[in-house]
Amino acid sequence: MKTLYQLLLDRWNQKTDTVLVTIVEGNGSIPRTTGAYMAVDKTGRIYGTIGGGNLEYQAVKKAMELTGTDAHFVEDFDLGTGENGGLGMVCGGNVKVLFYSVRVKDPAVGAFFKEALVTADEGKPYWLVLPFSEGLPQIRKEITEGRGHCRILEENGQKLYAEEFCYDGKVYVFGGGHLAQELVPVLSHLGFWCMVMDDREEYTDPALFPGVQETKTVDFTALSQILEVKPEDYLVVVTRGHRCDADVERFALRTPASYIGVVGSKRKTQYVREKLLNEGFTSEELDRVYAPIGIEIGSETPAEIAISIAAQLIQIRAEKTGLKRKNNEEKKRKYVTGSSYGSVHVHRMRL
Repeated sequence: MKTLYQLLLDRWNQKTDTVLVTIVEGNGSIPRTTGAYMAVDKTGRIYGTIGGGNLEYQAVKKAMELTGTDAHFVEDFDLGTGENGGLGMVCGGNVKVLFYSVRVKDPAVGAFFKEALVTADEGKPYWLVLPFSEGLPQIRKEITEGRGHCRILEENGQKLYAEEFCYDGKVYVFGGGHLAQELVPVLSHLGFWCMVMDDREEYTDPALFPGVQETKTVDFTALSQILEVKPEDYLVVVTRGHRCDADVERFALRTPASYIGVVGSKRKTQYVREKLLNEGFTSEELDRVYAPIGIEIGSETPAEIAISIAAQLIQIRAEKTGLKRKNNEEKKRKYVTGSSYGSVHVHRMRL
């Protein structure tokens, strides 16, 4: 969202009117879920997508017509096959799309996007609130009405769309080598807050990790003295060797983190597991660890493995936020993916 806020503020500063297009409700089979955003000006779509196809085509046309006007409103789109006025799409669902006109002649809009950028930089939970008709967008710290991270509210007789951001945890990446340098920009682009730690100062240079929020040179044996890991956080262990891995994993297992992933070959991860078992950790405790890390895409290079890790974190995040259906009972699936050492290993994935 930070990129979107910055783009809309830049266009506002450049005296260019835009329209923010948002899916605020969806039912049935739809190409994008609630919370899909797109920015449009008189030339057409300039950022984001609400799913492509005829839905996006019609929404872009509508937004181009609204550019520069003071109209804010919601329109229903039927994604049926064309019968009874549908858009001729095979999805078969229905969506409500909010069109919010960002006009250069409204100084309050510019002030809002400046506030939104500051709030997004803080990395703390906040709500974006968009009015269906009259009024200005808002940033709120808390909303008590309704349920879910995306909601439609009614206040003083007016409907509002509210979406929560930054409610998910932080990603702590242990190890600043080639894999971390490929992974952090991807995770940042996906909206994850990332911190990189290494015991070598040359591998904690922020310039190595575009999009990183923080870097720190640490002693892997003293992590409990500097980190307070919360249940919603993710721990990604991609250090340079099994000794550092064991130090970090030992720390990680004593935290309530929702995700602990360790990179490496099957042999390396088994070595660390056996070492920790001998130290007194139980098999149940060690089963929390996704090791080796990532999901199956046949990855071998650091860039490819970064994608497999990012995909796994997306999956975990979706499960946590209720965007993915969970099975009634835990199942285990086996995945094969390449390690950072070029070998092939088996990974157990919980769904």
